[in-house]
Amino acid sequence: MFSQCELQHSSNNSGLIQPLKLKDEAFITLERLIVNGELAPGQWVSETDLIEASGHKRASVRSAIQRLADQGLISIFPRRGTQICPLDYTQQFRALELRRVVERLISSSAAKRASDKQKETFTQIAEDFREAALKSDQTAMTELDLKNYSLMLQAADNAFASKAMTSVKGLSRRFWVLHQEKYGDVVQMANVHANVASAIASGQPEEAERATSKVIDYVEKFTLEVVGYS
Repeated sequence: MFSQCELQHSSNNSGLIQPLKLKDEAFITLERLIVNGELAPGQWVSETDLIEASGHKRASVRSAIQRLADQGLISIFPRRGTQICPLDYTQQFRALELRRVVERLISSSAAKRASDKQKETFTQIAEDFREAALKSDQTAMTELDLKNYSLMLQAADNAFASKAMTSVKGLSRRFWVLHQEKYGDVVQMANVHANVASAIASGQPEEAERATSKVIDYVEKFTLEVVGYS
């Protein structure tokens, strides 16, 4: 299974972004459709439906389906079909348990290992997050979250941690996108992510861990509000 940074883009030793592979483009397209709710929780889909929705060829879509299944976004039922996984509150809380440990490791490792070029990009991402906060721009914030997350995995350079995070990130992103309009605070979400990017850019691993903890604290509070326990 590819890590999310590999799914989005690859890099050479200089840290330069390389073109996406077609099979990775198919995954990203379908993951975005699921996260944004265009392929709705609980919806039954055929392979042909996913080909039409993504605009990609059958081989690439088949590869994407398996990756999405590995991440808990799609369920494959032999002889019955494929279903977009329904929302599961228990899974969201379990994902947060993992994120609280692994995401802190990734952010601190990224702060230690990021190249100068990557730190420049983190600085720009932090600025863009703060701009999204000023505008309360949910769409921009969500896209920046994916960009920041992908670069964190790349900079942290820990395939084991990347695999663990990739297993839950799509679920967490979908939960936020589908509930943020009613329960979310886009300004707070964008600002706490900006603080993580800034800490990595400045090479402060302990501060990156603290900032990441605040991200998870907020997402946990948000999740409790969604399920009615706040």
